[in-house]
This record gives sequence, structure tokens and C-alpha cells, in this order.
Amino acid sequence: MAERMDDEKLLSHLQLLEEDSADFTFGLLASARRASVREYYRRPYGNEEEGWSQIITSDVQDTVEWLLAELLKIFVSSEDAVVFDPTRESEVKGAQQATDACNYVFYKQNPGFLVLYTLFKDALQQKNCAVHWRKETVRSKETIPVRGATEEVLAAAMQDGDEIEAAEEYQAPLMDPATGQPALDAAGQPLLQTLINAKIARITERKVVKVEAFEPENLLVKRDWTSPLLHDCPYVSRVMEVTLSDLHQMGHKDVTAEELAASSEPGGTIDSINRRDRTGGLNEDVTTDLSNTQTEDESQTTGWLRIEWVLVDTDGDGISERREVFRLKERILSSEECPQVPVATGSPLLVQHRWDGMSIAELVSDIQKLRTDLMRGVVNNAILANNPRKTVMVDSNGAPLASIEDLLDGRPGGVVQQWAENAVGVEATPYVGNQMQPLLGYVDAMREQRTGLTMNRMGIDPNALRPGERTLGEAQIIDDASKQRTALIARVFAEVLVKPTFQGILRLLTEGGMEKIAFRLRGEFVELDPNEWRDSYDMTINVGLGTGDKQGQMAVMRGIVSDQIQLAQSPLGPMMITPRQIYNTRAKMLDLQGIKDIGNYYTDPGEAKLPEKPGGPPPEVTIEQLRGQIAMTKIDREAELKEREAQNNFTLQQQNDERDAERERRQAEYDFQIELAKIAEGRYKTDKDNAARVTVAKISHPESILPPGWGVDPETGKVVQGPDPFETILQGMELLRAEISAPAQIVRDPETGRPVGITKGGRMRPLVLDESGRVAGHQ
Repeated sequence: MAERMDDEKLLSHLQLLEEDSADFTFGLLASARRASVREYYRRPYGNEEEGWSQIITSDVQDTVEWLLAELLKIFVSSEDAVVFDPTRESEVKGAQQATDACNYVFYKQNPGFLVLYTLFKDALQQKNCAVHWRKETVRSKETIPVRGATEEVLAAAMQDGDEIEAAEEYQAPLMDPATGQPALDAAGQPLLQTLINAKIARITERKVVKVEAFEPENLLVKRDWTSPLLHDCPYVSRVMEVTLSDLHQMGHKDVTAEELAASSEPGGTIDSINRRDRTGGLNEDVTTDLSNTQTEDESQTTGWLRIEWVLVDTDGDGISERREVFRLKERILSSEECPQVPVATGSPLLVQHRWDGMSIAELVSDIQKLRTDLMRGVVNNAILANNPRKTVMVDSNGAPLASIEDLLDGRPGGVVQQWAENAVGVEATPYVGNQMQPLLGYVDAMREQRTGLTMNRMGIDPNALRPGERTLGEAQIIDDASKQRTALIARVFAEVLVKPTFQGILRLLTEGGMEKIAFRLRGEFVELDPNEWRDSYDMTINVGLGTGDKQGQMAVMRGIVSDQIQLAQSPLGPMMITPRQIYNTRAKMLDLQGIKDIGNYYTDPGEAKLPEKPGGPPPEVTIEQLRGQIAMTKIDREAELKEREAQNNFTLQQQNDERDAERERRQAEYDFQIELAKIAEGRYKTDKDNAARVTVAKISHPESILPPGWGVDPETGKVVQGPDPFETILQGMELLRAEISAPAQIVRDPETGRPVGITKGGRMRPLVLDESGRVAGHQ
């Protein structure tokens, strides 16, 4: 059986673990963190040259700040960061209360937003972050005024530990309780009594859960640990700077100022430099180490406390137990068994099989250096192009032929003396900034590809609003794709930071000794008792992932509530929908709009059921109504059939008439073409005969032999042709063809709207009806 481990052996064991972890934390990690912090604050690289551009681009800072804003929006856009799900029906109420209480503790009793802000910014900037949750006893002083009290009343108002801060006695008449008037003595004078005006100072203590984001360099983890989840890690330590007053409030009242001052930090000078760069990143001259500052108040003496969670076998049973140890550098203050490691850490980019990951600053570090060099080159080139170097001629002895003092004087319009023509020249430098723009654009594209943070998401894409450049759907696809990297980082933070933190808060609330929690919830004041809950529930992390932006979520909620209302009005409503479900959907819609006080708009229906639909009329009345409806439907149907039959007959007759008219038109057109051909042939023969006769007439000029239509002009004596006898016939045939090919139109009675005839070619032909009133033809 193993030997029991006393405090001396435990101290030696803890010092070895601390030294091993500190070598890694204050070595490789510290170097990477320092470089990232310096680049974030745009500190000089050390390769700057006097007189040349020393610009430093802000790629690291811009990327960190933009991603930080998006991550915080994801986590704080919902009222509940975490929701606890019950595992059994009997735990529904407890799980809901635990959800409300833990979110209240995180966001109200603690600065939840600032905690998330610090955690996310540390992780994006310095590889990883750290959060610690613990239970603290808070002492508060309450002053209770008491006026006009007797000594007995004052004593009854005081409790154990109360003190009277101020008291003033005075004489006042003694009042008779029966009459309410001053009591009199035998001589008829008012009886006097001594009353006191005082202030009672009451010190109250209550336990609260404190959630704190602390510096990642103050977190020590066993260097070969392979997961960002620390609940099973053999050694975890938080190093924190405390005052003697802080230690005494923690219960370690036997610690002296000398012991605390001698407890130095594990990283020594290296960690002090890193802390200076982080806290004084905007001021290179910040070198003061506050831990060495002398103070006349002994209670404000500072030193470094280690809170360590270590797996160690102290009782010698061969099984390691988790112990929480409070320790100065050379002294163990307390050592108690604990159920968990109340610390969580996380990185935006996890590295498999390592507890430390990568920061976003590391992704764009080399890009910032590259863009810095390129921008410096462009600026230097622009300066030289606008202010070119001067050349000065010298004589054979090397003496300048112009005044050097005048050349060094850069005043606009200044005078330069020269003793020879063209003694001063200019060494022109061509501007190449335009040629550098494609390269700078390529570097920007590299940053977008690495981080997923595009110009479009930052609202500075010059092409985003150009008409015709991209459709709304294409823009949404591009935006969703660029957000995938951010969504992944948010999911990682949810699993390795938010989830362990809320599990720890719930465990602290349910381990006993906590007072009831009273707060306002959804417009009502509630009081919850954590002692009635289980210490663990299934957890759902509500960080808004996978549901799109608020507009998309609102569209989904509108569809859900519309479907719920339709179902509620259907026979399936009582089986599928409750008023509470509709209320929850409406509440979620208000929450998406940023409205938290739902009670001002909707009242929670509780467990109420859907109202029953009113009963219908008696069956006999319903049957008669149905019969009447059927009869009316039959009459309407018959009338509709007759109307449809008449319309069909008319349409058929119209089609027949149009077909006959088309046939007649084509036959007439054919006959017309035949007649035209015959006339043309006859006219051709006649023209030939007439031409021959004209020829003969020209020879002999006898009038008796001129053909019909020809004669001799009495004035000139020439043979001329008269009017064409066939022209009149052709015009008549053309009119006949136009009448045949004209379309037929229906003529209706202006009063009844029924068809009464057909017009074609300007003539109206009345319709002929048979005995049943159907269309039989036309006249």
C-alpha cells in the first residue's frame, strides 16, 4: 500500500508540475503571444529606417475586431445562452428553472457580456483564453435607521453581529396606548420617556457564483495534455496576483505580509515583459511592475497565489483524487478534495492532440508583414516621385556649382543660387503605385481566404451594390459561405468554453449552501431554490448556429405560427397544438427583435387547452339544409348545362359557316384566277391583232379598218388607243373577291346578348332557328 503524502511531499510535487508547465507556457506560448500582441497594437518590427515610411498595416487588428463583433452577436443575440434539457418528465420544471437561474447568474450577477468579450478577444489574439468559476462569500454592510425607539425596541431590532453606529437620546412625552394622548402624573404634568434615534450597521454574508475571465498567461496546464477540455487534466493551475486583504477574505488569515511578498510569479521576468506588452501595448514606455510597488498599508501587500487542481494520491489508497490546493510559492495554505476543475480554456483554431490551439492573429501575421512592406514601398515611391532627388554639378576641384544650403531649404518657391547654367538637375523617380495595386489585391484575397472575412461582410465591397453584378440569391450564397469559418469558431467556443462554464455554474448552485435566487423573469418576479434541482441536466447550447440571420429566422417563425394557427382551427388542433406552443413561437419572434419583456405583449396561457368549437345545429336542420343545397345545386347545374349546350351549338355552327365561307372564298379565288388567266390570254391575242392592224393603219391610214378602241386624233392625225373595255370587268371581279374573303362576325341582340345573325362583307344574314331554339343555319 502506498504511503500517505504529507504537505511537504505535496509541495515538492506541485512545484515540479508547475516548473514543467511554466517552461512551456512562458517559453513557446509566451513568445507567440508576445508577437501577436505586438502586431495587434501595430508595434514597430525593428526594421524601420529613419527618413523612410514606417507605416504598419492593421490586418491583425482588423481581423480580430471584425470576428469578435460577429461572435458576440451570435452568442448574445438570444436571451438564453444555454438551455438545460430534462432527461425525465419529472425534471421539466427543474430544468427550466436551472436554465433561467444559470443565465441570470451569468448575465446579471456577473458581467456576462464582458466575460465573453474578454474570452473571445484573448483567444483570437493570444492563442487561447481562460475562464474560472467559483463560489465566493460576499460581505455587504447595510445601515438601518431607527427613529423614536425605546431601549427595548432598539434591542429587539438588533441581531447578532449588529452594531450601533450612531445614537442620539432625547425626551418625549409618554403616550397612553388606550387614549392615544400623553400620560399625566399625579400633578397633572406629562410623563416623559427617553427615546433614541440610531443607525444599526448590519453585516450580511451571502454566497454567490463568480465567473471571471483571467489572463491566459496565468493558466498553467500539464504540457503534454491533449485536449482543450480540462476536466480530466492531471494538473491545472491558475496563478493570480492578490493582496494580503484578499487572502484574509478567502479565510487564510494566518498569512503574513512577508510571506505573501516573497511569493513571486512562476514566469519571473519573462511573464512581466509579456504582461507589459499586453496591458501597455499602446505605450512602449510602460515598465512599472505593480507587484514590486511599496505601500504603507500592509493589507495592500501583493504577491502571487497559486490555485491548483491536481490528481494525486494523498491518502495512500493507490487511487488519485482531484484536490484543490491554495498555495504560495513555498507554502500550502489549504488542500481539499474537489469534484471538478472549475477552469475552461479554448482557441479559435483547435490543434488536434494539443490543449493549446492557434489564434486568428497567427493566420494573418505574415500577411500583415507582407502588406506592411508593400505599403511602405508604395509610400516611399510616391514620396520620391513628388520630391525627387537633386543633382548638383561640381567643378574640376569638386566644389559644387550651386548653393547646397539653398537646396537643403525645402521652402516652396525658394531661391537656389547656381554659378553655372544647368548646375542643378533632378533625378526623376517614376511612380509605380498603379502597378502595385494588383499585388495588394492578391494579398487581400489571401487574407479573405484564410479568415473567411470578406470585404462584402465588412460592408466595404465596392462591387456589392452594382446593379446587375450579382443577384440576391448569389449574394446570399457568397455571404453564407464566408460565414462558415466564423460559425465553426463559434461552435468551438460554445463546446469548450460556454458549455463547461454553465455546467460549472449549475454544479456550484446545486452543491448546497446557496440561498434562494430572486429576480425578474419575463415581466414577473420569481424566486428559485437551487437546492431542488439536480446537479446535471442535458445541455443545449443556444448560440444561433445553423439558423441563418435574424431575417431568415423571423421568416421561419412566421411560417411556424401560421401553420400552428391553421392546425389549431382544424380537427387535428387539439391533438397537435396547445396555446403554450403558439405563445412560445410568438415569444421567440419578439426575442429575435430584441424585445425581452414578453409579458407586455403576450400573456402566458400556461397549461390551458384549445377552446372547444361551438356545437352545430340539430341533425334534422342540417339534413334539410343539405337537401336545399343539393336542390339548388341541381337547378344551377341544369341551367349551366343548357347554356353550355347552346354555346356549343352556336360555336359548332359558327365553325361550319366559317369553313363553308372559307371553301367558297377559295373556290371564288380559284375561279377568279382562271378568269384572269383567260382574260390575259384574250388580251394578249387582241393586243397582237391590234398591233398588226395599227401597223397596217399607219401605212394606209384608212379609218374604216381601225380596230375597236382605236382612232385617229383629229388635231395630229395620229392613230391612238381608246379606253380599255376590260377594265370595268376587272374592277367588278375584285369587289366580288373582297366580299367573299371578308371574315364573318357574330351579331348579338343588344338587350339579351344572344346571337341573331352573321355579318360578312358588309351584309347581315339572319340566323335560322329550329323548333327547339337551336341554330339551324342562316339566310
